[in-house]
Amino acid sequence: MESHKLAVKFFVENGAGTPVEEFVPVFHRWIQGKVLEGHQLIDAANYAHVHEGPGVVLVSHEANIHADRGEGKLGLLYIRKQPGAGNTFRERLRSTFGYALKAASMLEQDPALVGKISFRTRDPLFLINDRLFAPNTPDTLGKVRGELEAFLKGLYGGNVELKYEPDAERLFQVRIGAPETKIATLLGRVATA
Repeated sequence: MESHKLAVKFFVENGAGTPVEEFVPVFHRWIQGKVLEGHQLIDAANYAHVHEGPGVVLVSHEANIHADRGEGKLGLLYIRKQPGAGNTFRERLRSTFGYALKAASMLEQDPALVGKISFRTRDPLFLINDRLFAPNTPDTLGKVRGELEAFLKGLYGGNVELKYEPDAERLFQVRIGAPETKIATLLGRVATA
């Protein structure tokens, strides 16, 4: 797969009713502290007024990080925008999942959100935000399935299930079924998955 525009969303386990506006000061502190290595953090934008929309977006040169409410489900969505996350598809998967997991961990540990929010890892959503290189077709699934499954098995240390539904009106996406695993454990495995 040639695209570098990979994305992953980890859904909220606890705190689904947390107003997305609470992420704005957290993201502003991240910008001020330059806390996400490998990212030039630029701005936080509040889209809470958009029904089931992007929520709050932390914009960086390399990626956007959302407190996302797509499909009516709050979660952390990491969308890579720029190359540099690896030369191979496997390296780009490692980087995308690694940064998403790091951001989820940072949110769970942020003083303003501790005890309010936690993320589950058993059912992430994988997307490719690139209709040119990755149209939402079974052919795209055929191109990424083997490498994606191998990566996820290494990450989760076991069997995973991929659920794909073609839909020309949506970005290519795969729902992942995996064993619930602590974020810290996944962060420890992601570099070798």
